[in-house]
Formats: sequence, C-alpha cells, structure tokens
Amino acid sequence: MNAWLSWRPDTRIAQRLRVAVRRGTRMSHYLFSVVGCAAVLTALALWLLPSWRGTFAAKIMPIVSAAVQAGPARLLAGQPLPPFSVNHRKEEEVRAPSDVQVLGSAATDDSSTRELTGGISLAVSPNGLDPRTLPSVGTLASAIPSQRVVADARDDRVLVSSREQNLVASFIARRYRVAQEPVSELVRAAFDTGREVGLDPLLLLSVMAIESGFNPYAESGVGAQGLMQVMSKVHSDKFQYFGGSHAALDPLANIKVGALVLKDCIARGGSVAGGLRYYVGSTSQDDGGYGAKVLAERTRLRDVARGRNVPINAPQTPAQPAPKQVLASAATDSNKRVHATLDGAKPITPPKSGISAPHDQDDADTDSQPKHVASADLGA
Repeated sequence: MNAWLSWRPDTRIAQRLRVAVRRGTRMSHYLFSVVGCAAVLTALALWLLPSWRGTFAAKIMPIVSAAVQAGPARLLAGQPLPPFSVNHRKEEEVRAPSDVQVLGSAATDDSSTRELTGGISLAVSPNGLDPRTLPSVGTLASAIPSQRVVADARDDRVLVSSREQNLVASFIARRYRVAQEPVSELVRAAFDTGREVGLDPLLLLSVMAIESGFNPYAESGVGAQGLMQVMSKVHSDKFQYFGGSHAALDPLANIKVGALVLKDCIARGGSVAGGLRYYVGSTSQDDGGYGAKVLAERTRLRDVARGRNVPINAPQTPAQPAPKQVLASAATDSNKRVHATLDGAKPITPPKSGISAPHDQDDADTDSQPKHVASADLGA
C-alpha cells in the first residue's frame, strides 16, 4: 500500500512521450503541406493543359458513369436494385413480356432526368443499343498514347455548353436537311465520345458530314457503313464490343469505333491532315481534297459554336488561290529593274547581244523610245 502511494510517474517516460508527440505533429504538418502543394499543382496543370484535363476526364468518366448508373439512373429508369434472392430472380425471368420494357421504347429524356444523371442519356437507340449498358471505349483509346496525337486534334474546349451544342445542331440540321432532334443527340454523342477517346468533337462531326452527310444508314461501294463510314469487316474486332458487325449501322457504336480508328490514324500520320489521309485510305500524298474538306467543315462548325454567322450553303471544298509567276519588266532607269506579277506568263531572260551601240546613240534615243521592248515570248 505504501509502495502504491509512493509511486510517481517516471519523468523519462513523460519526456519521451512529449518528444514523440512533437515529432508526430511536425511530420503531420510536413505531410499535409506536401499533399496541399501537390493538389494545387495538379489543379493548375489541369487548368492550364487541356490535353491533361481531357485525359483525366476520359479516365474518371467511366467511374462516374458507373456510379450514376448504379444509383439514381437505375431508379429513374424504373429498374430496381439487382435482387440477391434466387427465387426473386426466377420470378423476374418468368415475368410476362408485357411487364418488361422493350428495347427501343424509350425515346427521349426530360430535363429533370438529365440534371439528376449529370447529362447522361437514358434513352434507348432505335437499333436496340442501350446507352446505359453501352461499353466504354476509354480502355481501347488509352492503348493509343496521347503524346502521339497532335494537340490540334485533342482540342476539348468546344461544345462544353448546351448553347454551343444547340447552335451546332441547328446549323447541321439546316445545312444537311436532317431533323434537328436526332442531330442534337449526335452532337451530344460526339462530345461524350470525344471526351472519352481524347479527340476534338468538332473533328468527329466534320468527318460525319463529309463521309455520310449525317445518314446513319449510308453504305459505300467498298463496304464502309454508318455515320463515319467505318469498314465493318476490317474493324470487326472493335464492333464485337457492341454485339457484332451489325452494330456498324447503330449511330452510337459507329461514332465510338470511328473515333478509335481516327485517333489511331492521326497517331500514325503525325498530324490531322496525315491522319485524315490514312482514314480515307489514300496511299499517296494526294487524298483528292478529302482532308481539306474535313478541315474546312471543322472551321465552319467552330465559327458556328462561337456564335458567328456562317452561310449554310458554303461549298465544302475551300477555294484555293491561283498560282502567280514573277516577271521582269522595264523601269525608268536602265540600271534598275522592278518585278511585276502576271498570271500565265513565262519569266524573261536577259537578252544576249554581241554588239553594243555607241553611248552617244543611247543618250540620243533615251527620250524618243522605251528602254525595254517586250519579248516575243510574252506574245505582246
């Protein structure tokens, strides 16, 4: 008892505890400072570098989409949470077909649904592919290094607002004489796919415009199908993610596979023009003006998105200036020459004369006749 009353805490243990607490506090301050600096630097990098921002969004969007689809999206679509009971699952399997929603029955989403789902469409496409269950191509796109894709093709600063998307959809509907409501869905799908793959959505829309004129059932003589005229036989492995080669005529699947093919072509071509040359299948430098048409259409769509007035009947092929040749002409001084530009003329070569006239005769004829006489090569 006396020993218990005489016990006092050891001062050495107290000192050690105080030292440990001080060190822990100091280390926590350092750790939180490093984490805060890293967060600030990451935010600045994502703000200043659009390519990093697009890559980060493409990687995180599948996680966000899965979370939304697992929660509010399923409830808004009328689908209950997946049952865990075996008996309940059997009851759902033997349920009458009239109680089950048929694919293709959902047409559009209201504004409240889009606000709660973060802009993700719950409507089912006409060919039966449900955007809620449509596989993501972000994994396939990440196999193509973003460093090999030029920054011009990865521009993600367009179509970020609903106003820009509506302006572009209205222009496309009037220019190509298609219904505006499905075109609005295509514009939204191009924006989502461009963000997922890492390409400019206006570039995807321009390829659709030149390839098919926004006809999802277009087919060429060599077998290219859909909006982006993808060779379904050549790229059958990519269409397997969407159920097979028959999905080439589905707008959503065609846009996703076409974006993958276009990104690979741009990575191999080293530029947007080179990638378009690979995309159209040209084996030489001359692609028949295909790349110029796509880039001109992309410029028009960018101007429309910025609110500029663009005529709907503008030609697809951009006008190119005529070549000019440089021709030498006479001047007032015999020791000076000036150059003039004439179209379709051959360059003048200085005349070779073996006999020179006397200086007095030259001085006498200066005021009475011109210094240069047009050559016969000019036809003058």
